[in-house]
Parts: sequence; structure tokens; C-alpha cells
Amino acid sequence: MTEFLQGAGVFLVGMLARFGLLALGIAAVVVPAILLAVALRRWEAWREHRLGIREVAGLPFRPDVAYAPGHVWVRRRGPGALEVGLDGLAQQLLPGATAIEPVRPGTRVKQGEVMAVVRSGARELPLLAPAAGTVLGVNVAALRSPGLVKREGCGRGWLVLFAPADESLSALPSGAAAEAWLRCEAERFAHFLEERLGFAAADGGALVAPAPWLLGDEGYRELCDTVLRPRN
Repeated sequence: MTEFLQGAGVFLVGMLARFGLLALGIAAVVVPAILLAVALRRWEAWREHRLGIREVAGLPFRPDVAYAPGHVWVRRRGPGALEVGLDGLAQQLLPGATAIEPVRPGTRVKQGEVMAVVRSGARELPLLAPAAGTVLGVNVAALRSPGLVKREGCGRGWLVLFAPADESLSALPSGAAAEAWLRCEAERFAHFLEERLGFAAADGGALVAPAPWLLGDEGYRELCDTVLRPRN
């Protein structure tokens, strides 16, 4: 019996030692990953604060840029050039971004024509020209890392550098006017999902479940056409 107890004790000590080593190994991997995730989230929060990004009707909103029909935002970048990206509502139309297919630099486009396509698997979302003009270039960072369109779509995730044919874009809404417009658009978006999928929107028109990509292909195309088409 004594030998048995001694053997059992040695076995248990060995097992505990193995479990301890395993726990230390897991902790050595998990703890740094958690710390990195926390650090990244704080960095993103600081970045959004620095850019003035805040939530409006459940969507990210940047008051210092202008918003255009087709749900794009524009920001002046030097004489005659604009950065163009998908606004917070357009970003909601895809579960993620896996590839970006821009038109060639130098391409002339009319208002509402496609300047780039953002893909997420079989789903795609066009970036529409806010006015007539010329595509000057594309955001190389977004091409290399399409996830920027979802993670930092109102900042580093811009897509196309664009030269408008005239200065008519100076009349696009920004600040309070853009915020009011985005609230109305968010409510219109939520109502579309209510009708198609039977979910109620939260008070104030904030975006809630279900995700728009739960729609079938035909419904998804109809949603994109409805959201991206300028209201009369």
C-alpha cells in the first residue's frame, strides 16, 4: 500500500507539473495576444478620436469630410484632388472586404459611374463617382490590405484619388447637414431590412440585426441599388 501511494503521489505530481507547463505555455501565447488586442483597440479609439469620428444612428460619422450621393465621403487632398471612400452606411453592406478592383488611373467617369469595386466573397459593392471627373490613382494601402475598408473606412481605408471636372462638390453637405442626411439614410436602410427580413429597427433608426448580407442575391442587389441611388 505504501509503495502504491508513493507511486500514485509521483504520478499526480508529474501530471500537475505537466499541466502547469501546459498552462504556462498557453498563457505565454494568450496573454500577449490579449494585450495586443487591447492595445490595438485603444489605438483605434485614439485614431477615431483624433479624426473626430463619432457614432450617428449606429454608423461611424466624420464631420470634417463632405458626403455625396452614392454614400461616399470626399476629402480635399491638395489642389484639385479628392480622397474618396465608402461612408459608414455603405460599409455596412459587406461583411468584410477581401479584394478591391479599381478602374485604371486616368479613366474619365461621369457622376454615378463605378470607380472601384469592393469584393467580399461573391458579394460586391461599387464605389460611385460623386461627380464627373478623372480617377487619378488608388490607395495602395487598401489594395494590399482590403480590410482597411471595414476597419478604417472613414480614414486610411479611402479608395480612390479623384479630380472633379468642376468645383460643384463644394456644395456637398458636411458637419450638421451631413449628419442629418446620414440619419435619414440610416432610417431608410433600416426600414428596407424590416420589410424584407421582418426585424424592427431600434428607436431613433439605429442599425440593428439582421445583417444585410443575410438577404439572397436578388435582395442584396436590390438593397445596394436602393441605398446607393440618390434620393429624389
